[in-house]
Amino acid sequence: MRHPVPVLLSVILALALGGMQALADGDRDSDDDDTLNAIHRAVEAGEIKPLSDLKAIVSRRFPGDIVRIEPHLKHGSFTYEFKVLQSDGRLVEIDMDAATGRVLKTENE
Repeated sequence: MRHPVPVLLSVILALALGGMQALADGDRDSDDDDTLNAIHRAVEAGEIKPLSDLKAIVSRRFPGDIVRIEPHLKHGSFTYEFKVLQSDGRLVEIDMDAATGRVLKTENE
C-alpha cells in the first residue's frame, strides 16, 4: 500500500511549481509582447526574414545546439541574439540582423 504522505507531498510540490510558473508567466513585460507583435507584423510585411530562415543561417555557420533566442527591437531595427552551445562546450553568442540575416557580432562566453 502506498503511504499517503509522499502522495500528498507530490501534490503540494506540483501545485507550488504550477503556481510559480503562473507567476513567471504573469511577470512577462508588456514590452516583450509589443516586440513580438511588431516582429510578427514585420515578417508578414516582408520587412524581416522569418525566424526559421535565420535559425538555418545560424545552424550552418555555427554548428551546435541553439539554446536561446532573444528578439530585440532597437531604433526601429530588428535583431536576434542567438546562443549556441557547441560540441566542445563553448557557448557562442551571435547577434544577427533580422532583415538581412547578416551576422553583426559574435562572442564566446
